[in-house]
Amino acid sequence: MNTTASDHSSSDAGLGGRLPKPRITAKGVGLAGLFWGLYTVLYALLIAQGVDIPFAWAFSGQVIANGFLALYSVPVWWLTIRTMHEVHWGGVVATHVVVGPLYAWGGIESYFGVYRLLLGGVPDALASRYVWVYFSNVTLYVVQFALYHLVQNVQRLRRKEQQATELLARAREQELAALKAQINPHFLFNTLNSVSATLARDPDQAREMIAMLADMMRYALDSSSRDRVSLQEEVDFARQYLALERHRFSDRLDAEVVVDVPQEALDTPVPPMVLQPLVENALRHGIAPSERGGAVKVRVTEADDDRLRVQVADTGVGAEGTDPLSEESEGVGLANTSARLEHTYGPEATLHTAPNEPSGFTVWFSIPRNGVVHST
Repeated sequence: MNTTASDHSSSDAGLGGRLPKPRITAKGVGLAGLFWGLYTVLYALLIAQGVDIPFAWAFSGQVIANGFLALYSVPVWWLTIRTMHEVHWGGVVATHVVVGPLYAWGGIESYFGVYRLLLGGVPDALASRYVWVYFSNVTLYVVQFALYHLVQNVQRLRRKEQQATELLARAREQELAALKAQINPHFLFNTLNSVSATLARDPDQAREMIAMLADMMRYALDSSSRDRVSLQEEVDFARQYLALERHRFSDRLDAEVVVDVPQEALDTPVPPMVLQPLVENALRHGIAPSERGGAVKVRVTEADDDRLRVQVADTGVGAEGTDPLSEESEGVGLANTSARLEHTYGPEATLHTAPNEPSGFTVWFSIPRNGVVHST
């Protein structure tokens, strides 16, 4: 017998599902048989030495006595371990208080019944030990079912740990989905406002912007359903984004995208929409508040330890003493991006920020060139 939970339905396996009922397994039967075998041999040795009878007689007697006890353990296990596996511990203890004495009495009476059947009566030396044998059976009952409940509780704890791990994994998946949903609308709303502002004064330019917007939206929608995209795709999207924003800022924005890595390095997988919030932050919080405007430069270079460094720098008003990676700051997109990078590549990939000289703000991150995903 065993309290293993390995054989259960898919509904039991689900998060928050009921614990599967313990079941009889080959491994459990083997362990129970080993327990009873060792107990029989050891107890027979004690009896043979204490009463001074041949070991064979003591062993044969214990085989009969413990055979009954092992047999009676099966229905008791079925009741207290399997059937009552979800019952409050107080009810289980109360059941043991009632069943335990009956188990001990049934074991000794069955054992003595064999003597009555074969010999016509119980030897006086054995009958005089009735109370001692009875309490020995009670002790055996307590020990074996304490072990069963111990195994059951250990497996229950493992089950809860597994459920907690699954819940954490699902929470992270939902968090990443929420991060994507929070970042992508920024791009949509800002771009639509730019198109709306251009439409009345320059329809041809507006049509051009709409065509660019369609390409960018296609990528944004497609990438939102993918866990990874290539760095090349992100760089191309940043180029389109800045080209579109130059229409809105006119001569107040000077934008540039520089790639100083081999072409194959741009195949490195990255989380989708990871560059857009960095560029948007530079425009929204750096260039837009500045009367004279400024420059935004996206640069991809090689870093130490076979890593790629991706940097977005602006010459705008700067961070003005706030922490742009704080959840409470207006730059929530950066905090979300930093969380996504850390989840994907580990702590070394989180965003870093610094003032830009002579003015403005710089944000960068570094990732493994081969895009190995961080194990969590």
